[in-house]
Amino acid sequence: MNLISLVVVLIVVGMLLWLVNNYIPMEARIKNILNNVVIIAVVLWLLRAFGVLGMFPGPLVSVVISLIVVGLLMWLVNSYIPMDARIKQVLNILVIIAVVLWLLSVFGVLSGIPVFRIGNP
Repeated sequence: MNLISLVVVLIVVGMLLWLVNNYIPMEARIKNILNNVVIIAVVLWLLRAFGVLGMFPGPLVSVVISLIVVGLLMWLVNSYIPMDARIKQVLNILVIIAVVLWLLSVFGVLSGIPVFRIGNP
């Protein structure tokens, strides 16, 4: 990707964020979340464009990005969805257990656990 295309994309993204922040009425917390998500996406795109993400193994990058997405989703649920504190605590514990089991599976620690399939094999 050439430098001119990179600059044009960054200008367009910046203009779109400016338009959204100034002319679309929404709660400030939602705008803050939107801005952070767009900035994270742009940084990841820039790292990929400059080949920095190519230096790391693909599965490792996928695991890190998945953990970031799960963390952001849990933060959004805990911050913006009104529910009883006990239910949030149970939900957090279940998500942590699921993520730990997934990580153990990804790194081959739980490779002996059988896979259950539904439907035709």
